Amino acid sequence: MIDSENELINQENREVVIKLLDDSNSKVSLEDLFLFDLSPYYKEKIEDSFFSKQLEFIQERNLLSHNPNISFTSEQITIYNKIVENERSIVSAPTSFGKTMLIKEYIYNYQPKKIVFIVPTNSLADELLDDFKNLFENMSYTIFDSIKNLEKINEKSIFIGTQEKYYNLIQFYDKIDLFVIDEAYKLTDPIKGSREVILNRSFIDTLENSNKIILLMPLVNSLSGLGHLNFEILKSDYAPVAKSFQSSKKLDKKINETISENNKTNLIYFSSPKYLEKFYLKNLKNISNPIAVSDNWVKRVEEDFHPEWLPIQALKSGIGIHYGPMPKFIQKKVIELFKTRAINNILATNSIIEGVNTPTKNIYIANSNDILGKNDLVKFKNLIGRAGRLGEHKVGEIFYWEKHQSQFESANLSYEKIDIQFVIENRAEIIEINREDESEEKIDSKDDNSNENKNTLKNLLDNSNYSNVPHLEVSKLLNTHGFTLNQLITLINYIKEKDKIYLLGIIGKINKGIDTNAYNVALNHKFKSFNEMVEELHILKPNEEKSKIISLLIDMIYSVLPFRIIPLINFTIDINELYKEHNLKSLLKDDVIKEANSRKAQFYSKFIGIENPTHESLVIVNKLFEYGIPYQRVRPYLKELTEKLPNKFSIHDIKKIIFENNSMEDLRIYFE
Repeated sequence: MIDSENELINQENREVVIKLLDDSNSKVSLEDLFLFDLSPYYKEKIEDSFFSKQLEFIQERNLLSHNPNISFTSEQITIYNKIVENERSIVSAPTSFGKTMLIKEYIYNYQPKKIVFIVPTNSLADELLDDFKNLFENMSYTIFDSIKNLEKINEKSIFIGTQEKYYNLIQFYDKIDLFVIDEAYKLTDPIKGSREVILNRSFIDTLENSNKIILLMPLVNSLSGLGHLNFEILKSDYAPVAKSFQSSKKLDKKINETISENNKTNLIYFSSPKYLEKFYLKNLKNISNPIAVSDNWVKRVEEDFHPEWLPIQALKSGIGIHYGPMPKFIQKKVIELFKTRAINNILATNSIIEGVNTPTKNIYIANSNDILGKNDLVKFKNLIGRAGRLGEHKVGEIFYWEKHQSQFESANLSYEKIDIQFVIENRAEIIEINREDESEEKIDSKDDNSNENKNTLKNLLDNSNYSNVPHLEVSKLLNTHGFTLNQLITLINYIKEKDKIYLLGIIGKINKGIDTNAYNVALNHKFKSFNEMVEELHILKPNEEKSKIISLLIDMIYSVLPFRIIPLINFTIDINELYKEHNLKSLLKDDVIKEANSRKAQFYSKFIGIENPTHESLVIVNKLFEYGIPYQRVRPYLKELTEKLPNKFSIHDIKKIIFENNSMEDLRIYFE
């Protein structure tokens, strides 16, 4: 038994008990489990005693309504009860606390009618959609992330998706009964692009029409910046698993040995796909672990993309790769194989931190350019929070390079030293996201210079060629396209400064680092298959490895074009039309607008399959494209899918239709 009289009942000492539980040679009493609120481990030490009866009583009393196989701990019960009581809550707790489980229990018990659950990635949305369908579909909920025909959302429904998808639907909600943002620490990120803009706008624009708002956050010491919005901060450092940290002089060798042994689950973290692929080729390409994955599935990936693409080569060797610019059905396959222990090792980037439920025994920080530093404390905590999992691994191990010891110590701070601030208290950021008018009523700004910045959009337009254009109409365009004020300023200044304007110049000015060769090859109709595009790009980049060429093209087609370039082209066309309407002449030369329309049509016809899509056809094909299924595979079945899909749907409804129709057997392979 732990000497409890001399030990504080806190998380630090709770972890001491958990580590003793993990050691088969150590003794931990039922009294220790009781005192340190470790009732989840009671069944490992059941006996006929006072503390046994107490722990049994706690488990029976705290059984969840939505899952009677699980019991809340007393810490979780405390937070849950406060969620029920408060209209606005921020839950700040470790990754392993079970924050999503609290939301599911609340929904199951109170059944709010209209629910919106915003998550940072499509992969996480799909995982939650699956989970929520199993739990709540029998309770008459419609669970969705897309709508064929836009209409008012009145029925009992749960939307689960990214801020971009929610913002497309926000006007169709007159009232929301439960509004949840997962990984809400992203509301504290500086405004750099459309993702931060739309997340903050979604939050601000939903404040007044939501009955209950819950923000889910990692554990931090303090949260500031929400002024008088009356959020109750619900904080707990409770975690039912422990962490152990080890440095290594030869981390690359240790990773190689661990993956070769292949007897524990390992997540190896990299700051980017580039570093990930470089590490694999240098250290891991000769490893071959057994794996049971369908030959037909592998063949399909190689046909649709390329047999020399490194992620599929690695998977055939029993090693998963997971990063952002990758078709979603492949990401999903890698995670499923990892969860079922068909593979034990995943090489991953930030897509895992923000993405899906991936508990693991070990985490290796192989490349730390973006994770070990004071600016990324929350991301670091989120990453290491995936090591260890109740019911699987009592202790999670985190390994890092000894040469990064000082950076590691800076990042591995106690939560008491982590203070974060929501950006909506900053007047400059509020102006940047085009919400300065609303902020005066909804947000308590502390910026002493706020009067100087007032109506910045109007001042900008008055001092530019846009003086005749009503600033409210420009503001509406910024909202529609998710653009920042600085992006608009950059566009206006670029047009002012240049004698000759090119569309590619506009794209390069707003989106730094666009690969023009990949852009031109991807949109060129001369190259019909992905393989043809790879070969052409390889001619233009003869010194690049084939796998890097393939990854570059996949990133361009599935990420850069649909989420960065096409939105900018649409914004450029619309801002030109608005200028023309009020000035009787175009802002941009006709050849620029002609090229913009041409490039937009090329993208839709080549990758979406429709040059001038209706909303209904576009939303369905977009959903399949987002999942990674090429349009050429979908085309024979699009009419039937469109007819059979309910108005509010998700990828799971598409999957159901595909598996109910023998004629669609060719598409089933993407859902294996």
